[in-house]
Amino acid sequence: MNNLKKHNFSFDLTQIGTYTDQVGGLLLSESIVKAKTLELCYLQPGVVGTQSINLLSSTISFGSGGCGWDNTANLSATTFTQRQLASKLYLYQESLCPTALRNYWAGMFLNNPASNSELPFEAQILDLKMKELQKFVENKVWQATTATDGYDGFYYTISSGTTGVNLVVSATTPSSSTMLTCVDEMISALPDAIKEDDDLICFMSMSNYNNYVINLRTANYFHFSPEDAGQEFITFHPATKVRIVGVPGLSSTNRLTLGKSSQMVIGVGLLDDTERIDAWYSRDNNEIRIQGQFNLSSNIAFPENFVSNNLN
Repeated sequence: MNNLKKHNFSFDLTQIGTYTDQVGGLLLSESIVKAKTLELCYLQPGVVGTQSINLLSSTISFGSGGCGWDNTANLSATTFTQRQLASKLYLYQESLCPTALRNYWAGMFLNNPASNSELPFEAQILDLKMKELQKFVENKVWQATTATDGYDGFYYTISSGTTGVNLVVSATTPSSSTMLTCVDEMISALPDAIKEDDDLICFMSMSNYNNYVINLRTANYFHFSPEDAGQEFITFHPATKVRIVGVPGLSSTNRLTLGKSSQMVIGVGLLDDTERIDAWYSRDNNEIRIQGQFNLSSNIAFPENFVSNNLN
């Protein structure tokens, strides 16, 4: 009787994924979620096409105490309203030919096959793509327009174009000597009901943020100790709860916006199977091909809780 045990020598690859599957999805997710503005605002996942931001508001009225139920005095109300997130599906495609690099970095290919099935400098290339995607997402969140993207970015929704947004009258032009005044004007236009809220944030361009820091220093409000070196420095407007942030999405503008970050809603998919970066070797074209697509949208929940200096 043959007691030899039968062994299965085939490869078991169920516990690992290919390079493109593992890094591709991570690349897109990090590019979207880690864009600067998206890290600070409310992220609504699963947005494909047009979906609603469901809003709840309430008003309470009081009458004289006593027995009974006075329907004529009961004017309290609990109201559900909606604002829309109209998303756009963006597509990114690129083809790379590793052969083009052979004459420049031949040593990188000594152990590589003659075909273009392997991509050199994979980590560096993917890192660069992630940064470029972050820039694109950051810009669209602020600068998207209905005509081009099917939705308006925060630059347009937090402005005179949206009913209810508070505007600074005769706003001061931002400069390295006026930024404290500019932010004071924004706070003055903010409704009293939310001036003490903990999530107030004032967005401006990176250039004007640098001007703001200069203005802080010259006004002797800039406090920074050596033991804080290397840590993230968060700037709050003096004697307020308002956080000051510079974002690339407002580059080359003098626009300042102020409001509740929790009510700045950014719609993303991230649950859709199409929203990933895929890279593969195309035998037909003898090149590496990269493709990705994702949904993105933005809107504000309660316009009356936002202020704009409305400068361009």
